[in-house]
Amino acid sequence: MKTKTENEITHFLAEICQMFPELTAKMAVHEDFMTTSKMEVFAQATTNAIAEGQLTTASKYLSFIDNKLNTVSAQAYEYIDVYYVEHLFWRANKATCQHGWPLLSKQLQQLYMDFHGKAACD
Repeated sequence: MKTKTENEITHFLAEICQMFPELTAKMAVHEDFMTTSKMEVFAQATTNAIAEGQLTTASKYLSFIDNKLNTVSAQAYEYIDVYYVEHLFWRANKATCQHGWPLLSKQLQQLYMDFHGKAACD
């Protein structure tokens, strides 16, 4: 039986697929219990959208996450921080970081800097 946090995260991942159906197939590659990998797929999709110049799409993804940070439990907040925010800009080039960093809210920027000790690609 799933815990309350596991249920919240499962619902959250389903909501991502509902809001952004273009990500469903990419997330479905991972087994249902691989929630961390599914969230990293969402982070990578955000980074890829920035790299490909799809800034409107990237902004929608980031806005969705930013709004969720204000409504989820402490455990789900940590899940987003660890598996989404910390994965943003993974292996991104400097241009992607420079275009993407301003798209992050202050809250997302702070979470990123709290983990990495610096802004993206500094």
